[in-house]
Amino acid sequence: MAHHVVMDTTHTPQTKTRLRRPRNGRVLGGVAAAVADHTGASVGLVRLGFLVTALLGGFGIVLYVAAWALLPSDDEEASPAERWLHNLTTPGKRLGAFLVGIAGLIVLAGAAPATILAAAVLLAAAALFANDNPTPEAVAAESKE
Repeated sequence: MAHHVVMDTTHTPQTKTRLRRPRNGRVLGGVAAAVADHTGASVGLVRLGFLVTALLGGFGIVLYVAAWALLPSDDEEASPAERWLHNLTTPGKRLGAFLVGIAGLIVLAGAAPATILAAAVLLAAAALFANDNPTPEAVAAESKE
C-alpha cells in the first residue's frame, strides 16, 4: 500500500520582526511594553517581573537598561547602543566608552563609598575623553570612503 504525502505549499513561514520599543504605552523606556507585545504576555505582568527582579538583587535594573540600550524604538532603525557605537570614531571616545564600562563593573561589584568614588572618577575621565573630536583630515578621509 503506497502512502502519498501532500505538501501544503500555501503556508509561508512567519518571519519574526525585530523586537522594538513602542512610542505609545511607555512608562519608562518602553521595554516592558515591547516584551509584552512580542510575547503576547500582559504588560503589567512583565513590569511586575522587572520590579521583582530589581528588588531581588538588582538584576531587573541591569536587564531593563540593557534591553533599553539594545532595542530600537518603533520609529528608529538603530538602537541607542548601535547609535552610540557608531559615534565612537576617535581613540578618545573609544577609551571613554571603555572607562564607562569599567565604572559600571565597579558599581556592580559593590556599592561601598570607595567604589562609588572610583566609578565617579572613571566617569569624569570618560567625559573628558568623549569630547575628543576627529581631526579635519580624518573627517575628510572618511568622507572619501
